[in-house]
Amino acid sequence: MKKIAALIVIVFAAVLIGIFIGKSKLFDKPVVEDKEEVEVDTAMVNAEKKYENKYPTYTVAGGLPQVRDKYRNIVDRWYNFNFVVNGSNCTDPSNQNVDVKHNNRTDSILKKRIGKNWMELFEKTADSLYLIDSLAIAITENDRAVKNIIKQKSLKNVNAKNARYKCYPTTDKNVKLVSAEWSGIIYRDTTEVSFFRAIVDIKNKKVKEIERTEREGFYPYFF
Repeated sequence: MKKIAALIVIVFAAVLIGIFIGKSKLFDKPVVEDKEEVEVDTAMVNAEKKYENKYPTYTVAGGLPQVRDKYRNIVDRWYNFNFVVNGSNCTDPSNQNVDVKHNNRTDSILKKRIGKNWMELFEKTADSLYLIDSLAIAITENDRAVKNIIKQKSLKNVNAKNARYKCYPTTDKNVKLVSAEWSGIIYRDTTEVSFFRAIVDIKNKKVKEIERTEREGFYPYFF
């Protein structure tokens, strides 16, 4: 009987020890996982802060999208920051909200990076790009050969008179490519068609060459 009693005591003790160890592992595991999650979250936050310091965002309240805004988005990449224009929405005025505190932080970063007059320089550069592309389009529209092409195309497609001109940069800063586009059919589908492209010499203010092969239009850009 003593042996049986001793065996029962040993078994009971083993069970208690097993339960104790099991509970310890059960409760210790979440603590380790929580610690790992905190480390991951901290790493993500630090990565976001590092990215924001390198590519800060500056937001302004705006109205309907403007062509000029697209030039701003070109220039901001040159200075490694993001310039955002909040669009208007009559049903949701919150879209116009601007985080002033965040803008002040970005302003401080850009003053060190570009200079105290960074905003003025930024806007002037965007305006310059806009004016140069506008000049390229004006040169194209007033070219005699281009006018003849439009006249010929209008005989078959009345939309040719309302051609949309889009300007694209080239590797030569003095040369622009201007695409004349309107609706057409490619592969039996109605799509944007580039009916001709003018190679424009900005410096000499003339059209150097005209590519007349009709092709699918470029992705929406600028004009």
